[in-house]
Amino acid sequence: MTTVVYHLEHTVKGLDDSTKMLGIYSTREEAEKAINFLSDKPGFRDSLDDFLIDEYEVDKICWSSGFG
Repeated sequence: MTTVVYHLEHTVKGLDDSTKMLGIYSTREEAEKAINFLSDKPGFRDSLDDFLIDEYEVDKICWSSGFG
């Protein structure tokens, strides 16, 4: 059985990229609820397009071929 989780982050691009890891959720819908909750808060409301939800399989290497 494959377990999938959803990683939510918010990154504001600029001179100093600012990335905030906001949570790990059991469903995409729960991650979207978190975005809705945060969307009117300072630091988030002016950059709503900077939320990102990534899907990950638990216990799976994500960069198995390396990078560079």
